[in-house]
Amino acid sequence: MTFPPNYPYEPPSVKFQTKMYHPNVYENGTLCISILHPPVDDAMSGESLNERWNPTQNIRTVLLSVISLLNEPNISSPANVDASVDFRQWKEGKNSKYEGIVKKQVEDSKKVADEEGIYVPQTVEEYCVKEKPDEFMIGGDDGYYDEYDYACDDFSGDEEEEEDCEEGE
Repeated sequence: MTFPPNYPYEPPSVKFQTKMYHPNVYENGTLCISILHPPVDDAMSGESLNERWNPTQNIRTVLLSVISLLNEPNISSPANVDASVDFRQWKEGKNSKYEGIVKKQVEDSKKVADEEGIYVPQTVEEYCVKEKPDEFMIGGDDGYYDEYDYACDDFSGDEEEEEDCEEGE
């Protein structure tokens, strides 16, 4: 993900580093998704302004949109026409070319991840973390904080607030 100098007024760009055979991913790895398109009125695009980038979007909304698009490609506006045709035929049960290419790319990316020491979850349970790791809590090593973070040890000194936290309120 790359951010322009005037972010958040202009959208970031997303580019996959590994090969990605997907209807909405260009051959060079860049992603074609409405939320990443600049907030300009373009009648030819077929997109309304409310589908495009606006400064209230954030990394979380971008990633959720990307995940959603990866799961449900937009084949009516493909970045990769061949992948779009193969995906449509695969969904219709007419051939398995799309599935074969994607499976090979997944296996290739697992090998690269392994070589680089990157852990890749293999099951739904491994993907679904029930509790946030400490490093993502308020006061964590990275200093990251957003409205979803919560920790009892980082209050402004308000004893009543701290007691409520300790009681689970």
